[in-house]
Amino acid sequence: MEQRDRWATKIGLILAMAGNAIGLGNFWRFPYQAAVNGGGAFMIPYFVALFLLGVPIMWAEWVTGRYGGKYGHGTLGPTFYLMARESVKPRTAIIFGMIGGMLAFSVTTLLNSYYLHIIGWSAAYTYFSATGAYFGKDSVEFLISYLSNNTQVFIFWVSQLHSLVSQ
Repeated sequence: MEQRDRWATKIGLILAMAGNAIGLGNFWRFPYQAAVNGGGAFMIPYFVALFLLGVPIMWAEWVTGRYGGKYGHGTLGPTFYLMARESVKPRTAIIFGMIGGMLAFSVTTLLNSYYLHIIGWSAAYTYFSATGAYFGKDSVEFLISYLSNNTQVFIFWVSQLHSLVSQ
């Protein structure tokens, strides 16, 4: 039997899972949402939603990984197969496993393309801040000039990021 890697501490596992579940959306949109929806009063429904939705989904992801018994790239398909083989014919279970694997691949591809855009924009803003491109410009003026050159800028930053990741 293959020996699986284990987390050194439980707190490390919990923090890694929380970091994965929180995602960029909470950091990116949270200040805006808090300001628009009443500041501190927005925190109450936010934490209610976090504990009623976020924590159970995090547990479901953890259980799926444990049940599948594989690493991240090979968990969902085998898990669908293992769950389906108990209630349907083996051939149908294989089809469910294949659909689960394709679904996992598709979602991962879509999420990575989304994060690649955000990282490219962040790298561009970091570069513009370091070179002083913001100095003497109004924020709206800079945004309009940035978005008007969006295709060239996007291709540059995505290619830079892709070359960095591919190394």
